[in-house]
Amino acid sequence: MTGGLGRDGGGADVTGVRPARDTDLPAVESLQRLVSHPSPDLLDAWPAVGTLLVAVDADDRPVGYLLGVGAHLTELAVSPDHRREGRATALVEAFRDAHRSGADAADAPLTLLVHPENDGARACYEALGFRRDARIPDAFDGDDGLRLVLD
Repeated sequence: MTGGLGRDGGGADVTGVRPARDTDLPAVESLQRLVSHPSPDLLDAWPAVGTLLVAVDADDRPVGYLLGVGAHLTELAVSPDHRREGRATALVEAFRDAHRSGADAADAPLTLLVHPENDGARACYEALGFRRDARIPDAFDGDDGLRLVLD
């Protein structure tokens, strides 16, 4: 398992990130309901087209996930019961590390789209070092999106 070291109030390591397994899909599909504009078709195709990482609890159950294609982070969600434990950070760091060490590794920055009114997600991504790059028209069912990048 990889990931950053988030700590709970008792000092225990609460983060663990690993590649998803087929048996994780029901939990990931449940977590996907937390995403404002999910891509269920992309999730169905992840073994062929993307990267799916899960943040797991002490019993190895997914409590968060990151879905990415190339250097683009398409979805990130963490269960409300496990937020503020470093799990989103651990997922993004694991995705960045996997992208940089992969066969198609490039100097391209990580990118993502976020809805301009999703203040919680924007604050999370900005805290992780993402910066605003461009406004993308009609990115979310007629609403604009903000493209953020992490160099």
